[in-house]
Amino acid sequence: MSILNSRERVHRALTHREVDRAPIDLGGTHNSTMCAGAYKNFASHVGVEVPAPTLSLSFETVRLPAALLALLPVDTRGIFARPPAEGGGRVLDSHTLVDEWGVTYRRPEGGRQYDAIAHPLADATVSDLDHYPWPDSSDPSRYSGLADEALDLRDGTNFAICGSTNDTVVFDRCWLLRGMERFLTDLLLDPEFARALLEKVFEVQRRRQESFLREVGPYLDVIVIADDMGTQRRPLIRPALYRDMVKPFHQRYVESIRGHTGAKIHMHTCGAISDLVEDYIEIGVDVLNPMQVAAEGMAPGDLKRRFGGRMAFWGGIDTQWLLPHGAPDQVRRAVRDTLDAMHGNGGYVLGAVHNVQDDVPPENVWAMLDEATNYRPA
Repeated sequence: MSILNSRERVHRALTHREVDRAPIDLGGTHNSTMCAGAYKNFASHVGVEVPAPTLSLSFETVRLPAALLALLPVDTRGIFARPPAEGGGRVLDSHTLVDEWGVTYRRPEGGRQYDAIAHPLADATVSDLDHYPWPDSSDPSRYSGLADEALDLRDGTNFAICGSTNDTVVFDRCWLLRGMERFLTDLLLDPEFARALLEKVFEVQRRRQESFLREVGPYLDVIVIADDMGTQRRPLIRPALYRDMVKPFHQRYVESIRGHTGAKIHMHTCGAISDLVEDYIEIGVDVLNPMQVAAEGMAPGDLKRRFGGRMAFWGGIDTQWLLPHGAPDQVRRAVRDTLDAMHGNGGYVLGAVHNVQDDVPPENVWAMLDEATNYRPA
């Protein structure tokens, strides 16, 4: 096969056609970039001294600068919505922040990321939801200049353009607002409240996506949404409960997005979610990320055999043990094994399972990218 450009490579892979090599992603989405410390270490390793703008305060992730991406064999480029000019949350002190939804997060001393510690709707009733100060997702400051940025990428480069509003979750946002234990209990014991909260959050996120896609929808190759539905061993809730309570909102989400862009829909959901893949296929998701290989039932070869040709996968290089603790040769071996397992009729974009954390040696990031560029399955 002749050499493809990056956009062609990603498009062919996500439409289950043969590619010259598996596409590679680093920094193309808000779930596949680097934390600030990891970026600093890796940029120094490859000789780039350019500051990186923050993508998420609570996850401490950054948007990878063009000067770094130009040195890497990466096939993706990201377009990200901006924080609102006003009302985008506030920092209380060096360890505590409140997001625009009113959820309070704190980072422990010596910790790398923030945990939610206060949930503003913990004691709310259904009637309280009508009076809550929901984020203004249509605020034009979030989307100013994005159309020009996307057009420049579309006309001036051959990279696959991935769009994200950064804050895309519905189910996850509900438990952050309510508290996880309380919301999971609501799903079973107070479904009226659970559905009412899901509806309120869904409407905020639907409007956010529509405002974003009015600016950039025609230029995107991939649109990214997320909702973590898995633990290390199984889905977070029973599949039957997912189908009754959460899936209808995911389906409406996908349908709304489809009405505003022809881009492939990329769903990020961590954990052991193989029992839900058929549901994602049914509602129209095109690609699942991150293919968390350390979780039960998420072996690449098994996923390829069960869902190849119907669902594409994106990620797959372990961030729990391999990237932070393995040697470069082990990283290279894992890349080869993953590419062997996912080989045939496209359907795969290689990348880290999640954002590269501060404890990942830059040599391991380079080993992942370099091996993915040069290895060809038999």
